Amino acid sequence: MELSHLIVDAVWRPSFVLKYHELQNHLHPSSSRIGPPSWHRSFLNPRNRVDNLDTTSSRWRVDGATICGNCIYAIPLDLLPDLPPLRILLYVADQTEYPTALREGLDACAGVPLRDGKAISQLGLAKHLCRALDHHCARDPNFLQQYRQLPFGSRLVFEDLTPDVADMRLDIERDYDIELNMETFQSLQQSWPDVSSDAWPPTVDIYDLRLIQQLNEAISLVEAPSHQSVIFKAATKSLHHMYHELHFLLTCPPHPHVMPRPLAVVTKKSAFGGKVGVVGFLLHHFKAGSLRDILPARQRARTLPNSLKLRWGRQVASALVHLNRAGTFYSDLRPDNVLLDSEDNAILCDFEQRGNWYEWCAPEILYRQYAENIRSRLPERVISSPFDRMLKGYTNPHTLATSTCYTSAETPIEARNRAWFALPTIAQEKAAVYSLGLLLYTIFEGLSNVQRNVANQFPIEPDLEFPTIRRTPDAVEKIIKQCTSDVPDWQAIGLQSESSRVVRVGSLLYPEAQTDLPRDTRETFDTIMTSFLNFWRIELARAEKFLDSPEWETGDFGTNRPRLYEVLEALENLSDVD
Repeated sequence: MELSHLIVDAVWRPSFVLKYHELQNHLHPSSSRIGPPSWHRSFLNPRNRVDNLDTTSSRWRVDGATICGNCIYAIPLDLLPDLPPLRILLYVADQTEYPTALREGLDACAGVPLRDGKAISQLGLAKHLCRALDHHCARDPNFLQQYRQLPFGSRLVFEDLTPDVADMRLDIERDYDIELNMETFQSLQQSWPDVSSDAWPPTVDIYDLRLIQQLNEAISLVEAPSHQSVIFKAATKSLHHMYHELHFLLTCPPHPHVMPRPLAVVTKKSAFGGKVGVVGFLLHHFKAGSLRDILPARQRARTLPNSLKLRWGRQVASALVHLNRAGTFYSDLRPDNVLLDSEDNAILCDFEQRGNWYEWCAPEILYRQYAENIRSRLPERVISSPFDRMLKGYTNPHTLATSTCYTSAETPIEARNRAWFALPTIAQEKAAVYSLGLLLYTIFEGLSNVQRNVANQFPIEPDLEFPTIRRTPDAVEKIIKQCTSDVPDWQAIGLQSESSRVVRVGSLLYPEAQTDLPRDTRETFDTIMTSFLNFWRIELARAEKFLDSPEWETGDFGTNRPRLYEVLEALENLSDVD
């Protein structure tokens, strides 16, 4: 089965059990999306092939794409170097909507899991879109002038992809939501009395910034008025999360391994109404990047001694202890949220509190996340479902401090991350300990992720999965086991349900034990769909069974896990791990 945004969005989450029949009908072989294509759809038919992907003279550049590859960071070169970071992104239809020949000829499905901007820019799809944008600019000489005046976060949309770029119509969707809902700098100051007046950084207008590169949907590398290269963290789909992170960074006591306070608050005058609102903030640029790519690259190059791994583990643990003592928790721990400074020191970043990927979550977090996903996708008209007991069981929080969950008083941050906010403070700490154990595993094994998943393909994929140990010293392995004591079987290969998982092989999905199945047949399609359905049924059964556990009744989760400060002490007491 070929990857697409539609497929990944469905199969990566437990709500797949609700979408199973709908997805089967949508992707049935009779729809011409599965099985050998007819001649008029075949890649062998010259009429269906793109005859030119040469972009050497293109006036557009692709910096990357969001998850699943249907939102492209396309940059107009003619507006550089004076283009402000307006976060205008290019959207294309789901890969299942492309003609079969174009999917193959443009590497469209191969781009779905890619997370490396350079690799994405080399795809046939990226080159074809650049040529289509060139054609549109030639047809409409005023387009680039209009582009610079678009509201922040607007969209360019190619609804249909065709072999001939002249047949591709570009729609412009002006999005006023972010600018209409921005808070002014003064209103934030009034709303946050806990931020001292001297803690506020200066403001800078977005038109005084110059875009250098779009790194992801929310982060741009820009040139500040001081001519310094800095990071611009902007609002994406939720202003609330951007403001939450800004407030956190302004109030959190400084720590050498936590992201420093913002350099400036970025404002923009609304194109509709004239309000000057806060649209983001500037952060220090850590040029080395994140551990996600550094760990496997240096492990492969044999430039990653255990002494350095131990230092990074200690530094991250000390940052988590600091946050815990400051009265908060960190829910997003994984290698891509740990940066390195110029002296190879670890720096924790990303404090939006959106929560983590499933493979990084302790059971008390994971199973409530399953319930939240099912609840969000269940039609309101459904009075009862096979998941009623699970949904009701995971509704109530375990602490009075978060009793606003599922009420009108619930904040958008709590609503987005109920699994963490519903826990007592000590349980939040123990959940962070679980994630820290997994991070220590990736550090000492030199991995980009704790396990492979269907949605993300990193420049260097993990060559083994938790809890398999290959390189970790015994003393560190003991600490990891203590942090992740809830893993049922440390002798198992990978965290998986009793039935075989479905795994990604390039841009294709297969049952883990049947990666030699023939491609594009009805039998293979049915086997993969059934494997996914069985996988999630077992996982949801485990989530329901967890409601009968003693810790769920008491809310006393992770009793066998150490405290954060105990993990830090254990790491500091290790004198030699080489």
